[in-house]
Amino acid sequence: MSETPILELKNISKNFRTIQALDHVDFDLREGEVHALVGENGAGKSTLMRILAGIYTDYEGTYTLDGKEIHLHTPGAALEHGIGMIHQELSTIPPLSVAENLFLGRQPVTRLGAIDWGKMRRVAQEQLHTLGFDLDPSLPLELYSLGTQQVVEVLRTIMSGARVLIMDEPTSALSPAEVEQLMGLVDTLRQQKRSIIYISHFLEEVLRVADRITVLRNGSKIATLERKDASMDKLISLILGREVGQILHTPDSISQPTEHLLQVQDLNADVFTNIDLSVGKGEIVGLYGAIGAGHFDLARALFGLYKFDSGTITLAGKPFPRNHSARYAIRNGLAYATESRRKSLLLEPIYRNVTMPHLERIGRVIPQRRQELAAAVPALKKVNVQPPDPVNPVGKLSGGNQQKVAIARWLPFPPKVFIMSEPTRGMDVGAKSEVMSILRQFRDEGYGVLVVSSEPETILAVTDRVVVMSHGKIVARMENRNLDKDTLMRLL
Repeated sequence: MSETPILELKNISKNFRTIQALDHVDFDLREGEVHALVGENGAGKSTLMRILAGIYTDYEGTYTLDGKEIHLHTPGAALEHGIGMIHQELSTIPPLSVAENLFLGRQPVTRLGAIDWGKMRRVAQEQLHTLGFDLDPSLPLELYSLGTQQVVEVLRTIMSGARVLIMDEPTSALSPAEVEQLMGLVDTLRQQKRSIIYISHFLEEVLRVADRITVLRNGSKIATLERKDASMDKLISLILGREVGQILHTPDSISQPTEHLLQVQDLNADVFTNIDLSVGKGEIVGLYGAIGAGHFDLARALFGLYKFDSGTITLAGKPFPRNHSARYAIRNGLAYATESRRKSLLLEPIYRNVTMPHLERIGRVIPQRRQELAAAVPALKKVNVQPPDPVNPVGKLSGGNQQKVAIARWLPFPPKVFIMSEPTRGMDVGAKSEVMSILRQFRDEGYGVLVVSSEPETILAVTDRVVVMSHGKIVARMENRNLDKDTLMRLL
């Protein structure tokens, strides 16, 4: 591996209005190197990589490639310079063949202008073979595992001319066997002198695969370590900004449930296995994991939005039917606030967002506006939505108040258990505090609350018990007594 950087960023700064996303960050990449980038959510990793990939063009600082300063204006321009980004969400088209996915947008043609299917399949086979994969390029990609689909995405990026690969959380949705497959692919690419920037929350994975590791915190570069100088404790300490082992604030008292409201036994699906979980009356349980751990899919499965293969879900002693619907879950006392407020809320008046799941209960045919307002206003008052006018468009509210609306929508007909997925994501300190107070109020009123999050601060601040998931499995169960971020991060 050469010691001379092929790519270098110096004094990179980037603002989003009043938020300083990056503050004079330096980063470089050598030929044939895997350089890992780690840090908490919001540390600036994605912003820095989007500058590298030509997605963000408005920034301060210098970007040098092969010793020449450049400024990329599009992802296409980045690829022309040999820089390709492989996002968490794959851009493959599963119904098309492996070969078609490898040649998307640049299919070879015959002298007559027709697609040269034979050449496309032949070249695809050769390229796959160079990476050690024996796939039938004529078969639909959807017949292969998600890990294999990711291999195809990587190879397509390489065949498009990339010698620098930015891999963003590449193992987040993979099984252990598929992770091993990807690790082998990374080693092969390194031997071929490809350069890889590897972003991951899984620190064990980073320590295994990286030649160097750069840590970002709050938009600033904290350190770049050679692999031989890095350890789990050192990385956690740099990421958190304190020595590991220090205790963070946790709730002063822990409410012991008098009865179990939600019970999940041996739940299995393609992205999680052997899940046993319970939420008690008057209890907040935290379901924690890194992005891709399977906890968000589990929450959707509980609410009827994701199919599971086997297992049982019981609410207040009543077993749910196999692969029940969301409507059934609502009817039987389960509520769910998704991690994406933008997708869950309607661009309509606030009160309509509150009443939408309950229209058939509010009015026998089509409820009148006065009926909807009568149902919505008390719910909005309970969570203190500001401004309090229920006919305001929801889009005019702050993020914190939008989240309050997402919570209020379940209060006209209160459930037995609330599932709250990333309830404080993207909020300022004041809004987070208000939302956490609402969750504690639900606990005190005897409801069960399941908080699903990848933010350890949220889990530690509001829960009574914590269940940790990693790669689709539960790896730890703990009471929230003197827990700290160190302990949670070691379990990912």
